[in-house]
Amino acid sequence: MTLLTTHNPIRPLPEATAAELMNMFINQDTDALLVGACLALLAQRVPEAHELAAFAGALGEVAVPFPEVPEGAMDVVGTGGDGASTANLSTLTALLLPSFGVPVVKHGNRAATGVCGSADLMEALGYDLARAVPDLALDLKRRRFAFLFAPAYHPLLGRLREIRRRLGIPTIFNLLGPLLNPAAPSLQVLGVAREDLAAPMAGALGRRRTLRRAFVVHGKDAEGKGLDEASIEGPTTVVEVVEGRVSAPSVLVPRDLGLPQPPRHALRIKDRSEALAVARGLHAGAGHPDFRPPVADAVALQAGLGLLLHRGQALADLPAAFAETRQALDRGFVLPFPPAGEVRL
Repeated sequence: MTLLTTHNPIRPLPEATAAELMNMFINQDTDALLVGACLALLAQRVPEAHELAAFAGALGEVAVPFPEVPEGAMDVVGTGGDGASTANLSTLTALLLPSFGVPVVKHGNRAATGVCGSADLMEALGYDLARAVPDLALDLKRRRFAFLFAPAYHPLLGRLREIRRRLGIPTIFNLLGPLLNPAAPSLQVLGVAREDLAAPMAGALGRRRTLRRAFVVHGKDAEGKGLDEASIEGPTTVVEVVEGRVSAPSVLVPRDLGLPQPPRHALRIKDRSEALAVARGLHAGAGHPDFRPPVADAVALQAGLGLLLHRGQALADLPAAFAETRQALDRGFVLPFPPAGEVRL
């Protein structure tokens, strides 16, 4: 109770206090009502970069470690929470990039509020979510891909699922997921569902010692609603982080990439079965009946941003990188993981 009386959680918290608060959240002896009250108060404002970094740092100290990853390893992830019910663009991008020589260590979980989470899709594609850490490390070396199932590395967060469910509102934990990859990759494409979150999330990434470069993106759909990914329908705000320095925002527009306006809700999926069909169509190439050109455009855009990070190129080079990834999707690509049996819906 000291934290509540000494510091008002609606106001910015000192780093040490933020870390202490997070330790209180994950302490099994902390009353659930107190945790819920603090989370509700924190949800009333946009967190600051130092708070996000402190929260993530406290969780990182109690996470299951992952072995050292290759230089230039990348994560592609979004905060979720945009309500758009789009295909799993970040996960599909993560599956494509290894074919360009990019080592990807994807951190993800099952769906909390969306239709199909990254872990749900990976499992449906035949990926073994329980794959042992030594095997994952070997996969990353040989195949340039590993998927780290979040609950296996952050077991202490399990007690908070029911508290968050009962609250029924987005909490600070919706933002922390993209900051908690136990492999601490040096490159990251991170999508945020709200534009006012781009700067603090970029600032939090910039405080991570292992991070070399990142793009934090926020897109708008055709109706002006926010997306936690770069958009093929409307403008995208991009905040770049390089060696701890956060740049001023840049804006991308689809016409600069020669993108046509897609049909309304062209990226939307209704259930996990459709998410799987879209994924299978994408990796099979343009000749497959489930191949969706707008989804290919959206994945190629995210992958183009990833290529720029991998190659050390500027944002101005995105049109060429986008054309390269889009052409690759027309041809199809091989999924970068060993099969683990039949596909499950």
